Amino acid sequence: MLSLLLKYAKKALTILLIGFLLTTGHAIAQQREYIKCTVIERTVETMSNRACDVIVRVGEYQGKAGKRIYIDNGISWKLIPTDIPIHQDNEGHYISEFDINKKVGEKLVKELQANGVNAKLQVATRKSEDLNNAARIANYDNPKLYISLHHNYYNSDSTGYFAMCNENDETALNIANRLSDSIHNCLIPQRYTRQQDGYIGELNNLNNTTVGVLMELGFFSNLDELKTICSDEYTDFVSINMADEIQSILNDWSRLYVK
Repeated sequence: MLSLLLKYAKKALTILLIGFLLTTGHAIAQQREYIKCTVIERTVETMSNRACDVIVRVGEYQGKAGKRIYIDNGISWKLIPTDIPIHQDNEGHYISEFDINKKVGEKLVKELQANGVNAKLQVATRKSEDLNNAARIANYDNPKLYISLHHNYYNSDSTGYFAMCNENDETALNIANRLSDSIHNCLIPQRYTRQQDGYIGELNNLNNTTVGVLMELGFFSNLDELKTICSDEYTDFVSINMADEIQSILNDWSRLYVK
């Protein structure tokens, strides 16, 4: 009787093991399929079709250092609008870059859509959507413009906003300058437009029918600048003026920027 039970138990364990391996193998295959999905393959799929004109990408993988600023001893909470969450961990209370980016991005897309622009918001919340992988997701829609919104973190006295684009891409440089200039009268200073392949992550993986620009909209590591960045006044100014300039860029697209 015991040997019979052991025999059936062995068969049951074998079946369960096979099922587990098949399921795990399928999950790994799906993951590898996602990772190996190249920009070239997606370009072929979308070259003749655009699902939208503009994708605004926001968010940050919050597991990385430098994506939050602690505020317990440096800023009055009364100055932080209620739509900017204040988080807490064992080091204290902090504001996340993710939430600041998202606030501007949501407002920008809303303004674009109000202007009749076919725009989408891409919110990157997981590691698989961060940096280079974010563009692979965006390439399914093959937009004319892919604008990635960020806020900078460096020294506590660093200040200013700037635009970034790929090196040796004069079209992207022209559009980056236009977007930067469109907000030059905002509450923080304008810096410069940079062409730097090594820093801009997702823009390196855009297909060749999309123009990408990365906007660093101020230093949230500077507590004085953080107050401005979080304010509704700053969000409204940046969003409205960038939306108007994007609409102007799209109007010029067939004449200046066909890709």
